[in-house]
Amino acid sequence: MSSDSDVTRRDFLKTAAKTTAGASALSGVAFQPRPERVFGANDRVRLAVCGLKSRGKDHLDAFSRIPNVEIAALCDVDSTVLNKRRGEVRGSPRTFADVRRLLEDQSIDAISIATPNHWHALMAIWACQAGKDVYVDKPASHNISEGRRAVEAARKYDRMVQCGMQARSLEH
Repeated sequence: MSSDSDVTRRDFLKTAAKTTAGASALSGVAFQPRPERVFGANDRVRLAVCGLKSRGKDHLDAFSRIPNVEIAALCDVDSTVLNKRRGEVRGSPRTFADVRRLLEDQSIDAISIATPNHWHALMAIWACQAGKDVYVDKPASHNISEGRRAVEAARKYDRMVQCGMQARSLEH
């Protein structure tokens, strides 16, 4: 692929299917048309990545390779990790130590959650309430009750929520 403007749908699908986060993006994080905001071919999806250590780094790497995805914000409670990742990402993403402040940013379209597992369901619920679409790494919740609340939030706020299942989408 030579440039963002030369990318065909076939090229996009091939590239996205080869990445861990990209495979999940194919099924809905930010690329499904929303009734209130239908993305055109030239629109950029403004994404925030929450949790920036091992899996979060993988999310950054994968989403950075998808055309028309802008890593617009980074969130981590560890300022050392936050500053390190900010230096590794194109552009000038905003940085947040508190996900609640990030979710107040109306310019963010979707978030990717790669935080410690006990935060997954709650952050997904908060993101839905804030009008963001969500990609959440596995596990989506620690128990059935948390999972039900996340599904209820996605339905109530009409949000796309995708849980990572890389073992089912990677080549191996």
